[in-house]
Amino acid sequence: MKILIILVVLLALVGGGLFGVASFAPDLLPPQLQTLMGIEVAEPTEPVEEKKPENTTLIDVDPLTIPIFEDGDVSRFLVMDILLEVEFGEKQAYVNQQMPRIIDTILTYVHALAALDIEPGISDRQFLKERLLAKLGETIGEGYIVNILFQNLFERPLG
Repeated sequence: MKILIILVVLLALVGGGLFGVASFAPDLLPPQLQTLMGIEVAEPTEPVEEKKPENTTLIDVDPLTIPIFEDGDVSRFLVMDILLEVEFGEKQAYVNQQMPRIIDTILTYVHALAALDIEPGISDRQFLKERLLAKLGETIGEGYIVNILFQNLFERPLG
């Protein structure tokens, strides 16, 4: 009798768990179980690789020194020496024309990122690169800057 009660409780728990997963996270279920439960299974798609331009050039941005504030005072400086990878030709000319806006965007965003103390923040190069690419895309338009390369990125103490 005890075994029967235990089996009924276990079946109820498994059924409830399966119902919960099917209701709130159906993608976690195997495709066979999804079709059995009447959930439409999406066909797996291959990741689409972005086509990189073949003919690119590098534009050197003047070295930037950004003050980092803590408690209202400058505690250190972030020194950035950046290269922008752009497609050769018209896009290169446009990026050179937009250089004041690009520098302003970089300075403003990095300063705000450091001030807000967002993790991982300025200490993670990949995070900083992705965020700067996104912000520059918003500022001058998508597709002009292919990549950002850091020549130097370091913090210099005050004094």
